[in-house]
Amino acid sequence: MDEIKTMMNDWLQHRRILEELLEQIDDEHLHFKPWDGAMSLSELALHVAASNEAFITVVKTGGELVIPDVPECTTMDDVRKNVRKFTKKTKATYESLTKANLEAESPIPHPKLQGKRKVLLTAVYEHEIHHKGQLYVYARMVGAESLPFFR
Repeated sequence: MDEIKTMMNDWLQHRRILEELLEQIDDEHLHFKPWDGAMSLSELALHVAASNEAFITVVKTGGELVIPDVPECTTMDDVRKNVRKFTKKTKATYESLTKANLEAESPIPHPKLQGKRKVLLTAVYEHEIHHKGQLYVYARMVGAESLPFFR
């Protein structure tokens, strides 16, 4: 299995668990925030999905980091559908990557995202895990009991 496919499959394992985790959340918790200033549960889930799509697109194109528009969601079903849409789009972009895409220089000025664009794939993976961990805490705080294994 080549490097891109391996990295994509690792990311996808985490995304599938995120999708499973969201199945545990009812509509009444759509706007739950554990503290003032936090993203709501729905905002955080959509942030993960949209921003990871943006990073994978930068790996592909070398362009600017542009976070896609996140649709307004009024139900958890809307959130789940939109996360799945972002997953499908991100997976398609990921599958189109080439070795040359990974070896090209990152255009993102953040010091930790400099070097070859391959570093952005690691950032996407870590971003997914970081926010999924937060969503596990959110889910427990709203009473979810049967959570999927983290991977």
